[in-house]
Amino acid sequence: MRHGAGGVTMAKKTYFKDGFLEVTSEFVKARTRSIQLSTLESVHVSRTLFLGTLALCGGMILFGILFGDLLYIHEIAFLVIVGAGLLWLAWNFGTFTIYSKLTGSKGWAVTWWIKPLHQMRAAVETALEDQAASKRRAKKGVAVVDDDEEDDE
Repeated sequence: MRHGAGGVTMAKKTYFKDGFLEVTSEFVKARTRSIQLSTLESVHVSRTLFLGTLALCGGMILFGILFGDLLYIHEIAFLVIVGAGLLWLAWNFGTFTIYSKLTGSKGWAVTWWIKPLHQMRAAVETALEDQAASKRRAKKGVAVVDDDEEDDE
């Protein structure tokens, strides 16, 4: 537990945890890096490896099909199977990029399986929404106290 603004005690809440990926009410952690949630500006999940793999593996598959009359059947099968397998693998990998006031437009990225990265993105958004809601509640609480003090006078 830690003390927040005004002496309010807040418990550290975990929004997401999957191996080395973690989102709490205070930090976003990935591998050996962590960043304070309050400094985040935005997060982005993309399939950056897929476009390059599409060109390379699509070319392998097309080569195997177009030159099928010149290749042995096992060579065609190898090109098509390896190309399709690498495309599937690249589609299931993604990059989670965090942009903050500290990293600027460069950000820092983690490449991993796409499903946990999408879950991590949703957890970061939920944590940021909860943080904003608690700030609004704190401001309303201060405003109510001020209104009561004015009524007493």
